This record gives sequence, structure tokens and C-alpha cells, in this order.
Amino acid sequence: MRFIKRVVAAIIRRLFPSVYLRYREKRFDTSTVIYKKQSYQAFLDEAFQDFRPDISLSERKSLERDILRTFLKDRTRPDEYFLFHFDIKSESERHEYLTQASKDRLLVAYYKGDVENTIRILRDKYAFYQVAKDFFKRDVILVGKDTDNLDAFRVFCAKHPKFIAKEVDGGCGVGIKIVDVNTYSSTEETYRDLSIAATWIVEELIQQNEEIAAFNASSINTVRFPSFRHGNRVVAAQPCMRFGRKGSIVDNAGSGGMIASLSVETGEIITDAFDEHGHRYKTHPDSNKVFKGFKVPQWNELVEFAREAHLSLPEKQVYVAFDFALSDK
Repeated sequence: MRFIKRVVAAIIRRLFPSVYLRYREKRFDTSTVIYKKQSYQAFLDEAFQDFRPDISLSERKSLERDILRTFLKDRTRPDEYFLFHFDIKSESERHEYLTQASKDRLLVAYYKGDVENTIRILRDKYAFYQVAKDFFKRDVILVGKDTDNLDAFRVFCAKHPKFIAKEVDGGCGVGIKIVDVNTYSSTEETYRDLSIAATWIVEELIQQNEEIAAFNASSINTVRFPSFRHGNRVVAAQPCMRFGRKGSIVDNAGSGGMIASLSVETGEIITDAFDEHGHRYKTHPDSNKVFKGFKVPQWNELVEFAREAHLSLPEKQVYVAFDFALSDK
């Protein structure tokens, strides 16, 4: 019976797409979790609060229907709908954008049966470190409830009494903190405190390039460098520069940071910066440093470093987006 229902649904979807879409609209449960444990309704409410806080009820109702239809068609999240300005774009123009869900579908098609392990290597920070450690250029150790490496942690802390700790399965700048061993009674207490809370990848602090730090010194401002692998050839996609805000230790747009596009040929910032709430910045709001026209130092070296790093990964890792920080190492 289930098989027959699926076949009938597939036929209706192909022959009468608008009818099928209306049917799905009526049956859709807005409490459904759609991304990172957050429901569709939560994304919707947050998107309106960020992008259309003063919209009238009637206008919101009208937009809500188009947002839902767009989500049901290709899984475009409500925040992506506003970030990409889909409210003023035609259907053909919308197809020019790559949403998170579309990107994931493409990657899954490439992974060919090894999806879980391939994605795990990219999303688990310590698993990724293990396959790319030669390119980290800093000391790293794993600390958590299942680790038994207090002696190694003592050695690490003797060299780096102040370090950054990141939850291995965290993302968007969440679950990251700077730890100072001197604020604890002992190294053992630091270890216990970390182990009880979560599993962490603990890293030596980066001393970033002064030109880049001039935008915001409290965060490590990084280059997000996405690339695709075709055999032994690596093709760079659209890189961007990420900047944190004053007092923040992260540059993630998902945690209040900003992004600006870079020329893949020259490493020059070619756009203003944007945050995930749709705000545009010609200058950094805290340092007043102009974004457009800034050139990332040692760009050619970074491009080559990214190529080598991508080729060092398992061949199934056809796509990766590295975050690079420029330091004296």
C-alpha cells in the first residue's frame, strides 16, 4: 500500500506539480525540524524578525505562502529566502542561487555510498584534524569524557597556558571559548572542567597577521576558501573573507560576524561586507576600516596551500571549504 501511494504521489507530482505543491502546503507541519535541530517555524519567525520586523500582518501572510512554497520546492530556508532577496526575484533568477540543501544534495550524489563517513570527516573537528594535521601548523589535543590523556594535556598547557577550545561537533562559532589555565587551581582542574562539559579540540592560539587584525583584533579573521576536486585537479570556487566584531573571539557570520567576497585571482575584497541579518557594511563597524579593495597578503601562497591541502584529503572529499588564518607560521 505504501508503495502504491508513493507511485501515485510521483505521478501527480510530475503531471500536476502545482496541485501537488498545494497539497503539500496544506499538510506541512511547521514544527518540523529542518536544519541544526531548529524547526521551520523558528526559522520563519527569526527571519521575519531580522529582515522584516515592521511588516504588516497581511503582507506577512502573503510572503509566508511564497516562503513555504519555495521551501517545499527546493528546501530553501526562510533566512535564505530573505538573504537572497527571493521576494523580488523571478523563478529563473532564484535558480541561480545555491542553497544549503541544494549543495548538500549535490555532495551526497558525489559521495556514492560513503556519505556518513565522508561528511563526518568534514563536520567533526578532530576527525578533520586527523586527516589534515600537516596543514594545521599549530599544536592540537583532544579533551573529553572519553579521553585519558591528562599527561599529554599537562605538556600542552606547559607550552600553551592560554588556548582555544572548540566543541568537536559545534558549528557557526557556537561552542568555542578561550581558556586560561591560570584561572584554575591546577591543570588537573582545567582538564576535569573541560571533560565534564563536552568533547573539545583544544588548539594553540593563533597570532594573526597585523594587517588582517586591523579590522578586528579580538577575533581571528579568516579566508573561507571552497574548492572542488576533479582527480588530481583542484578548482577554486568563490572565496570570501570573514570578520568578527569587537570583543568577539569568532568571525562566523552565524555568530554576528560579517563576510565579503574575494577575487579568486588576486585575493582582493570585491564587495562590501554583509551579515546574516541582511545588513551591508562598507567599513567595519568597529574599526572603520574599508573592506572593498583590501588585498589578502600572500594570496598566491594561500591558493597553492589550499590546493595541496585538498589533494591530501581522501579522494571522495570532492568538495571542501577551508578556513585559513594568516600567521607567522
